[in-house]
Parts: sequence; structure tokens; C-alpha cells
Amino acid sequence: MTRPFDLWGQQGWCGQEVAGESNYAKDIRALFGRDFKPYGNEIMVQAHLIPEPTNKFDRNAVKVMCSGRHVGYLPKEQAALYSPVLTALLDQGWTPQLLARVWAEEREDWDNPRRRTFVGSVRLDLAEPHMIVPTNMPPPELHTVLPIGRAVQVSGEEKHMGHLAALVSPQGESWVYVTLHQVEIQRARSTRTLVEVRINGAVAGTLSPATSDEILPVLTHLTGMGLTTAARAILKGNRVKADVSVRMSKASELSDAWLDAPPSATGVVPAARSEASTGQDIAPAPTWQFVVPPNWPAPPAGWVPPQGWRPDPTWPPAPHGWRFWKPA
Repeated sequence: MTRPFDLWGQQGWCGQEVAGESNYAKDIRALFGRDFKPYGNEIMVQAHLIPEPTNKFDRNAVKVMCSGRHVGYLPKEQAALYSPVLTALLDQGWTPQLLARVWAEEREDWDNPRRRTFVGSVRLDLAEPHMIVPTNMPPPELHTVLPIGRAVQVSGEEKHMGHLAALVSPQGESWVYVTLHQVEIQRARSTRTLVEVRINGAVAGTLSPATSDEILPVLTHLTGMGLTTAARAILKGNRVKADVSVRMSKASELSDAWLDAPPSATGVVPAARSEASTGQDIAPAPTWQFVVPPNWPAPPAGWVPPQGWRPDPTWPPAPHGWRFWKPA
């Protein structure tokens, strides 16, 4: 049994072409059902990327599936780059999925004007290979990931290069999980409340006063629900300079439905961890773990449960498992 995994880096624009669609015209046509219009059609659907190592023409082949139908392949050059990452997800029991734009129409057959030919095209919202999964694990404690939104630049990264330099990927950029925390910054004559950004529990910088004011209300709200606030961020740079850009929605952009039931996830917390801002040891958070039926996979980095679903606190910790309940 596998579970869907939404690839990171999707931007709402489908720029990656799919190869070989003409060989799968019947399956592409079936995606439109009775709504097909001969003069032109366009739909947005979920696509699954499935490595096909037994393919006799290319052991790195990656087939593209939409609604259970085979609609083409990643071009050979791209397949060689994506196949290792996609295979690793499948090996963990996860099916990589992303948004696809499917377009189709009927055209006049030049050889036989009385006959019309179906033409279909599939394009994918696919980021570069090193940007489709995060490079670090999600926060171990009970947390929620803010919906992706505009880019917010973190300041003060230069003070934390000892930590950040070790996290920069060989490609010079990567997606990472960050957590957001309310901190009090003492100034000469006043104290300022800011949002501190951490990666793997260590400080990466702070948000500006103006941006902090936009985010602090949601931090207060989620803290009251017992949740740590996490977000997606892009880490760029090298061993001497690094920049962190958080992609998140601000408090005023979140819907009441999301605020009432933010999607949450939990993981295993070490027996002791260090509070990066103070250097003081703190008590470990509850070590809830997900509970699932036998032979279900463990969740990979980057996955959170559906909106409104929470871990079932009545179940005791159990290794390699996970279970959810939906609040009434």
C-alpha cells in the first residue's frame, strides 16, 4: 500500500513537457469523458510519476499517470535526473504526485479531410530534481506547516553561518523545514518581540519587525492549540554566505477553516534537546508516534495529514506506525 506525496516546489505553472503523448491518445482522451469539446479542452489534474526500471528502452524511465491512465513519460534526459529521487520515495511507500495541465483538441487530417485526428498534450508543474523534496526532516514535535505563500526574507543569517554552512546543498539551494518562534529582543531602551526562524532547532535568523507583526498572531493561536509553527523555506548560498527565504501565508491570509483545524503532524522527539536561543536543556515533548495497520509505510519528510486531521492521543506510542482521527 502506498500513500500520495505532493512534490515540493510546485508554483502553479506547468512547464515540464511530457514525451510520447501521441502513443497514449486514447488514455488522454478518456480523461475528458463526455465533456470533451472538439475545438479545444484544458483540464488540471493530479499526475503520478512512477519510475519504471524494467523498461527495456531506458532503465531510468519515469511514466506519467493521470487518473490511473498512462499518458506519457518524462523526457529521457529529465528521467535520468528525477528517477533516483522518485524511486527513493516509492521505496518508502509513497507515490509522488503533482499538478498536470492536459490539453486536447481534434484537428483536420491533412491526408483525409473527412477524418479528424485527436491531439493531446500533457505538461507538469515539476521543480528541479533537488527541489522536489526537503533536505531535512520535519520538526519532531507536534506541529503544523503554514500554507505556502509569498517569499519572506530572513535577516541576520550571517550570525549563524557555522550552522547554515553545513546545511547548504551542493546545488546551492534547497527546500528546508523551518520552525517559527516568538522571542523578546532586548535593545538599549526597549524590548522588541520578533519571530525567530530555526532550522533543525538551531537559530537561522529573525523576521523583520513588520513581518513579525504579521505572523505573531498565528503563532500565538497555534501555540494555544499545542502546535509548533513550521513553514517551508529555501536555503541558498555556500560555505561563506547563506540566505533563508520563508514561503508562507501571513496571519490575515489564513482562512477561518484553516485556523479552526490546522493540519498537524508529529514525530519522535529525542530524550533531550537543547533550546537553541538560550542554551538551556528543556524537558522533552510528548513522544507520540503515528499508529497504522500492519505493513503501512512510515511517513516521509515533507508529508502532513489532511486538513482537520489530528494524531489520535488515546493510542500509546508504537514504532513505525501512524494513525489519525478527525475532530467532530
